[in-house]
Amino acid sequence: MAQEAVDQHYDIVAVAGGDGSINEVGTQLIGTDIALAIIPCGSGNGLSRCLHIPLDPLKALELINRKAICQIDTVMVNDVPFISISGTGYDAQVADDYAKDQHRGFETYFRYIVKNYFKLGEKDYTIVLPDRTFSTKAFFISFANSNQMGYDVPISPNASLWDGLVDICIVRKPNALELPIVGGYFLSKNMDKAPKVDIIQTPSVDILRPEAAVVNIDGESIMFEKDLHIRINPLSLNVIV
Repeated sequence: MAQEAVDQHYDIVAVAGGDGSINEVGTQLIGTDIALAIIPCGSGNGLSRCLHIPLDPLKALELINRKAICQIDTVMVNDVPFISISGTGYDAQVADDYAKDQHRGFETYFRYIVKNYFKLGEKDYTIVLPDRTFSTKAFFISFANSNQMGYDVPISPNASLWDGLVDICIVRKPNALELPIVGGYFLSKNMDKAPKVDIIQTPSVDILRPEAAVVNIDGESIMFEKDLHIRINPLSLNVIV
């Protein structure tokens, strides 16, 4: 339906849903003059929170009449675009388990957060940046275009939707004693200051993984080949805010 709207030169396409639905519709509008209107109806509503779009559907609908439009960046992982947050490792497995569960909401999501913390370990990655290459172990690596994963909890507090950069958040696995400390930084919206966390802002990066695995694309899990090539599309999507 979104692609038909592009073909027929509509002015606005509205989507009622969460980050996964926004991705499915909004990625069809990348590089067009059509504006995306968001009516938050998801669980975490990360992109809506980042853009300060009211979570009350009626108030979100009122924004359409004002038609204040801003342009935001989008990001490509190999040939798959995303708008808000992507990632590999622990968070991708949580997203994959959550997507397969019929129950929604933070309680279900939190259950898989805990389950996979005990189940999964760190993996070896090679990070290829425009100016340097290094190897690292990571529990998960997030690619943040917006500043949060949803539920008003930022993964990269300084990430911006219009800076031409994607924030690469490399997170080592905290042990049982470190977990409350890292969790405290996470919940207080200071993840960039947490131990075992490194955040790199870059317009592009290649991430070489040990094996093919699922990637979290705006909350939806997709199986990708082993190596990931991430590129920013500056100011490529119009959004009503």
